[in-house]
Amino acid sequence: MQFDHLMHWVPDLGAAVRDYQALGFTVQRAGQHPQFGTHNAGWRLDTRYIELIAVRDEAVARAGLGPDWPEIDATLRAGGGVGGFGVLVTDITATVANLRSRGIPVNDPQSGSIQRNDGSIGVWQGASLQDGPRWAPFFINYGLPIDEWAARFRDQGFPKDPWVLQGVTVEVPDPSASTSWLADVFGLDVLRIGQDAAQVPCPAALSLSHPARRTASPPWSSTD
Repeated sequence: MQFDHLMHWVPDLGAAVRDYQALGFTVQRAGQHPQFGTHNAGWRLDTRYIELIAVRDEAVARAGLGPDWPEIDATLRAGGGVGGFGVLVTDITATVANLRSRGIPVNDPQSGSIQRNDGSIGVWQGASLQDGPRWAPFFINYGLPIDEWAARFRDQGFPKDPWVLQGVTVEVPDPSASTSWLADVFGLDVLRIGQDAAQVPCPAALSLSHPARRTASPPWSSTD
């Protein structure tokens, strides 16, 4: 398993693309998700990327996003923000079975697709946790073994920018409790990195810190 992408919900996709590009990120339009009424763009490092996602058709989005819609709608009305992060796994069905065997409630796998701007179609399978904080991860696979998926982006010349993704920081009231919960979900250990911060060493490391005592965080950090 490894970090895959972070979702940044934005009210206006075109404006968000221009803002990211103005900061020096090579952001490219990706396509649209017909079943969810959304469209997206992204800054890609390799298999990892920051997704800019916006509503294209509100009626379809309300139906397609189901119980997630009220929170997404509130986020967009507030100007946009982080909507969770994806973790790339080899096998969604096996991941769901493993989580359930450890008593972690998780939804059944669901399929999704993107109609890319070049006319091609991309597909994925995903599964989300039933309980947990709003920043809880979801699990995703794009129909290929991780090594083959990674090779596609190496062949396309990624990374294209001089940036690195050092990690994702989540600001929470209780880093100890949050990291313990996340480590249980991932089946990983917790690393203490300070009095008010801890890290779960999923590749593309994830750290959780107390917002009152943090020193710095990337623009896509999330506050619980």
